[in-house]
Amino acid sequence: MNTRVANVFDDEVEVQHGPHFVPKNPRFDVDRIMHSIRNFATLSEALRILGAAVLVASMSLFLMQGWSEGNDISRYLMLLAQTGLLAAAGFALSHGLKEAKGARLFFGLALVSIPANFTILGALLYSVLQWDGGLSSTYPGYAHWEIQNIASTGVTLGGAMIVLLPITMFCFAIMARHSAKALSLHFFALNMLLLLPIRSSLAAGTVALLGTVYALYFVREAAKKDRALKTAEGRFALITLFIPTGIILFRSMYFYQVDSLMVAMLSMAAFLAARQASIFPDRSPRVAFALDTLSIPIALTFAFAVTGALVPHLAWSLTAPVFSIAYAALALDLLGRTESTVLKGAIGVSICLLVSASFILGVGIEQSALTAILGLAAGGLLLLSGIALRHRTASFAGICTLIASLLFGIEALLALVLASSWIDLAIFGAGAITLGSILDRHGVAINLYLAKRFGRISQHNEEVSLGE
Repeated sequence: MNTRVANVFDDEVEVQHGPHFVPKNPRFDVDRIMHSIRNFATLSEALRILGAAVLVASMSLFLMQGWSEGNDISRYLMLLAQTGLLAAAGFALSHGLKEAKGARLFFGLALVSIPANFTILGALLYSVLQWDGGLSSTYPGYAHWEIQNIASTGVTLGGAMIVLLPITMFCFAIMARHSAKALSLHFFALNMLLLLPIRSSLAAGTVALLGTVYALYFVREAAKKDRALKTAEGRFALITLFIPTGIILFRSMYFYQVDSLMVAMLSMAAFLAARQASIFPDRSPRVAFALDTLSIPIALTFAFAVTGALVPHLAWSLTAPVFSIAYAALALDLLGRTESTVLKGAIGVSICLLVSASFILGVGIEQSALTAILGLAAGGLLLLSGIALRHRTASFAGICTLIASLLFGIEALLALVLASSWIDLAIFGAGAITLGSILDRHGVAINLYLAKRFGRISQHNEEVSLGE
């Protein structure tokens, strides 16, 4: 290889004949320079994360240090001051140092601290006003908030609103400028739920569930109108809408008695949140699959919790229908939206097996005519669905349910028939004939709808539909 050595600015450079120029001096190594820049950027991000964590810890410590000094209003004012200082720090970084990333981090921390403010304001209000009569609970020291008189409540609430409202609007203007007004309005409305003087399981769970549905509806509509909400800052702004309802649920579960109804409300809220996240525009397919998979045990938990909450108020024969309807409703919704064929198959099998098992267990424990009739009805529906959808598991589960219902309930059914009058039997027979006629007239349409619904349509069904 022909080479020559030249001295350029006292640097030894090797020049090869050809299109490439390779400097030996590290000062001219572009790769090393870019590597240093990347390392610096990584270090900056790490420092920001560390700083955010320290600030969150300092907020908690700041509150704890003043427990013995002054009253609870002065303690709250310290938290309110911290929220204002966080927003001021973000403003200083943005306009002083012209550093956007650090400023947004401060604004984000200020935004997260606003639900904490409303939580404490709600505790102060609950100390003088209880819509549920007040629940007996022993609070730890950090959670015990009490106001001296009701007049101070209005003054504290009014002063806090004057400070928190502009901070909320300013923070959202930084995170999502085009949707700042709407986000501020709905965020503030959801935080107002924390002020409601209720703590009972039914009331708190209902409020949290309604708040979650409200937030999910707004998120869905806002994401359609503003593409900026699909950015990291926009998604963070949307996530903050769910903080108030999350606090309501956590507060009720941590400080008060957790019953089946609260678990049902919590699982339903989690299911709806996972649903919205899985169908969010531009979401990752892997994330959607993970959320859909997680939704299966959540739906099962909801079904058990609802059944447990209603058992004291229902006859045992109705527990199987309640459980089956609760689980099947959520599972069918999941089945309709998931894109994974493997997950669709697993969901379909779970519906068939769980519905069949619940009715078999019901008629096995209570061998009455009602449980037998309900079991026969469930088994017949499973069998017909299996035939229509060509689903072997559904057909097998239907046959098993029919056989078990007949075996366990045959005596009760015979006793019912013998005890019934001819009018009852005539009505039952007429109803059966009418149902058969409906199925004969609209059976093809029902079959086609079910096949399309679950993505199992066949060429045979299309030909039959066109022929008619």
